[in-house]
Amino acid sequence: MPAHTEAGVLLLDMAEQLADQVTERQYSLQPDLIQRFGPAGRERTKQDTVFSLKYLAESLMMDSPSLFVHYITWLKALLEGYKVGVKEIEVNLACLREEVCLSIGGEHQEHVTRFLDIGLHQLALPADVPPFIAADAPYGAEAAEYLRILLEGRRQEASRLIMELVEAQTPLADIYLHIFQPVQYEIGRLWQTGGINVAQEHYCTAATQLIMSQLYPYLFGSERKDRRLVATCVGDEIHEVGLRMVADLFEAEGWDTYYLGANVPARSIIQTVISQQAHMVAISATMTYHVHLVKKLIEQIRASEGCRGVKIIVGGLPFNIDPQLWIQVGADGCSRNAGEAVRMAAGLLREIPAS
Repeated sequence: MPAHTEAGVLLLDMAEQLADQVTERQYSLQPDLIQRFGPAGRERTKQDTVFSLKYLAESLMMDSPSLFVHYITWLKALLEGYKVGVKEIEVNLACLREEVCLSIGGEHQEHVTRFLDIGLHQLALPADVPPFIAADAPYGAEAAEYLRILLEGRRQEASRLIMELVEAQTPLADIYLHIFQPVQYEIGRLWQTGGINVAQEHYCTAATQLIMSQLYPYLFGSERKDRRLVATCVGDEIHEVGLRMVADLFEAEGWDTYYLGANVPARSIIQTVISQQAHMVAISATMTYHVHLVKKLIEQIRASEGCRGVKIIVGGLPFNIDPQLWIQVGADGCSRNAGEAVRMAAGLLREIPAS
């Protein structure tokens, strides 16, 4: 196991202990925090530190500084909405660096502190998070209207908007790629920057999932291709909409899809791949600290005799952040959206006869 991977594993094992030590150190350096945020704020600091350690550990295991850099940018924008400034984050990371130096030695310490220093440098840079919906983008006006209606809590009207587009012969792929996808990204951005709360984010996501289900009768009009896809998330991922979009567009292209979602044991995923004689497996991860689970699942699929020849594509935020990450996890390819996944699958399977 490479030293950077060992360092990440070690950090993950020590996350709770280090988070306690970091929180104690930070509150001794900034005693005003207890007056500003109270006991609940102290507990939140510990929880945030655990998350920081998970992201840092994953970046180390994958030897990808860009994953941690992106997390710091995201964290900075998120905490601004809670009146937590750059200074508090800087002190937290500096305390983490000191605790690492006390608790971890040798080459492992060097890897961890190098990544932490990169994160500290990132704090000095702007953390602007631009909108994901543009008026001049394809269906930009429709996406903006769909988002506005959802945020006003008018789910039925949002459904009517989409169904009117369908009745006007708008391609389903355009609705998915130019309305659903940017709107979901924008909802995430609004939550991150404090524009909406968690309840609103959950409502909008659930509404889109419901509206997607209303489109199912329109997914099966294409000639069937005798191609089969198994689509799954890893770990306890709760962000499944992107993968659902992938499965739906494969179905619209004539594939038979088996959408498993999240929290499915690797053994069951492999059994499904074998029993359905799948040609392709699509694996999604949204949380950066789940990337090592993607790698582990791919290794298990590759080790199964019954999965020989199956192609594997990956997608999700971490793979968009680091374009080379799919190679490290052992996939055959990576897509940034559902449409790209369908095109990639066609290329990967071009020389494999349908069965």
